[in-house]
Amino acid sequence: MRFSRTPAQLPVSITIVGLGSRGIGVLERIITLTSRPEWGARPLSIDLVDPDCDGAGLHDTTQPDYLLLNTVCSQVSLFPEETTVGADVGDQGPTLYAWVRQLGLRLADDGYTLGDQGREIRPDDYLPRRILGAYLTWFLQRTLDRAPAHLNIRLHPATATAVNDTDAGTRTITLDNGTVLRSSYVFLTCGHTPPAAATAPGERHRIRTPYPPAQQFAGIRPEHTVALAGTGLSGMDALAALTLGRGGRYTDRGDYVRSGREPHILLFSRTGLPFRARPTDGRTGAFAPLILTRQTIDRLRAETTGGALCLHADLLPLLCAEMRIAFHRRCGALTGAAAQLATEEALRAAVRTDTLDAELERLDAQHRVEYGTFSPEDILFPTLGDLPDSATYQERYTAALEADLQEAIKGLAASPLKSALEVLRDQRDMIRHAVDFGGLDDISHDVFYGSFTATLNRAVTGPQLDRHGDLLALIRAGVVRVPLGPEPRCDWDARAGSWRLSSTRLTEPHTEHAHWLVHATSGQPDVEATGSTLLNQLRDTGRIRRHRAGTASSRGVDITVGQHPVAQDGHADEQMWILGPLCEGATFYNHYVPSPGGVNRALLDADRTVRAMLDAARHIGEDRLVPAEAAR
Repeated sequence: MRFSRTPAQLPVSITIVGLGSRGIGVLERIITLTSRPEWGARPLSIDLVDPDCDGAGLHDTTQPDYLLLNTVCSQVSLFPEETTVGADVGDQGPTLYAWVRQLGLRLADDGYTLGDQGREIRPDDYLPRRILGAYLTWFLQRTLDRAPAHLNIRLHPATATAVNDTDAGTRTITLDNGTVLRSSYVFLTCGHTPPAAATAPGERHRIRTPYPPAQQFAGIRPEHTVALAGTGLSGMDALAALTLGRGGRYTDRGDYVRSGREPHILLFSRTGLPFRARPTDGRTGAFAPLILTRQTIDRLRAETTGGALCLHADLLPLLCAEMRIAFHRRCGALTGAAAQLATEEALRAAVRTDTLDAELERLDAQHRVEYGTFSPEDILFPTLGDLPDSATYQERYTAALEADLQEAIKGLAASPLKSALEVLRDQRDMIRHAVDFGGLDDISHDVFYGSFTATLNRAVTGPQLDRHGDLLALIRAGVVRVPLGPEPRCDWDARAGSWRLSSTRLTEPHTEHAHWLVHATSGQPDVEATGSTLLNQLRDTGRIRRHRAGTASSRGVDITVGQHPVAQDGHADEQMWILGPLCEGATFYNHYVPSPGGVNRALLDADRTVRAMLDAARHIGEDRLVPAEAAR
């Protein structure tokens, strides 16, 4: 093979595929870091590929106001902080809460409509998801406006369908409008991708996602029965669309008033357990773990053969101990300042002297009478017990909803139970440190992504508390029933032309029929069964592979610690980075919007991958030998 020397100062080009919050985060880092003097004025071209190119991503700005975020507005910000990116912070700006206040928006009496009427917006309000889309669009434009002159940024309102190599060592990115881009580096930040099309019986009467609800539910008529699978945030969105979205309303007393356009709704889920509602916030500062720390996890890993932790033997005891600590801290705070200080000092001393178990037992006894018995294991893994019939199950389901709703209304400041559960959210990054990039053994990894993530989600990422108040009102009004128990069987009855739903856990069997089966769950990405043309091409050409193909529950894209995709031959593509939900399995909990305060994993991933890309890009243009065919 003949070789030729490349010309000096080859252009550097980057393509970002997907322009939701993850893609914007990457763009922000590129603009900020190439604005620094050390980059100089070296030209760099950036192609942004997204069907809408408005930055809103999943958060469509035209969706109705009753579709709400489940993160309070003061906990949403796209602006990187020093705790995450160091000194290269770049632009500083408002959180979502401060931004809507600057716009003069107010919240109407219904609790969800944004406009110029109603009360002032509070930091702990759950706002419509559409306003987050507007915030993201505003952030994108603000970021583009401060791009230095040596950046050439082009927007491509299209969908990427293929990525291929060139002889020159660059990548081509083919778009569905026929455009072919050529780039030195590629970031895939596609967010959620559609599942593969299915052709199972009854598919015409199955709705696989409730979004966008107006289009998805257009065929559902008032006389129809809908079987709604999923009781989390998506399930509550579907309920809102089929009730509020059809003209229903709630009275000041919390009763539901029918419009007459609602279908009959059968609600069910795999576990049969309701999600826990998000509490009112009432935070009193950042949570400081005493035992679930990076040092503890690293020590356990060092003591383990092979370095892989066991979920139940290593990680879960730490989580449960930290939940008990949070419970008793809150009990102490509710008792008074002196008790709060004494509790904190006793817990810290117990950690130092390795007597934490004994101290927690002492605190259990001290707080039991006033605050009840707290067992993390019973809270995380409740059992339904014997379920004699449908009516008994629905009574237990609604009783559990009502009890949790009372705790959510108390809020984090007044509920030791909710304070303890919040550990699972506050310490998410520590959980990531334990599980990401092969941190668990194979069996634990399978359990973690098979059922434990569902346990975590049910505990702390549930719907807004108002939504559970609405659900109870809908059950009282007879619009919604929960008659089937856990994990009912769903079969298409071709003769009846409807779905037959059969209980599997009730002593007295119960069967219902429904015109529609609606799936309201946030499915994980599946490399081997995706509806994304781009992912199919990447998989079929061997550029990506499924993470841990030998396990049943991990189906995302396999990536390295540097976020590079791993090809089917085991080699990493170091000119490509993948961030966000596609990586679920290799890394944990990627589907969220960044929050202010502390280290933010989404923005940290954007920062470290962009820095790696820029370090590599600095060498492009240096004299180097390449195959002569590529140099022509």
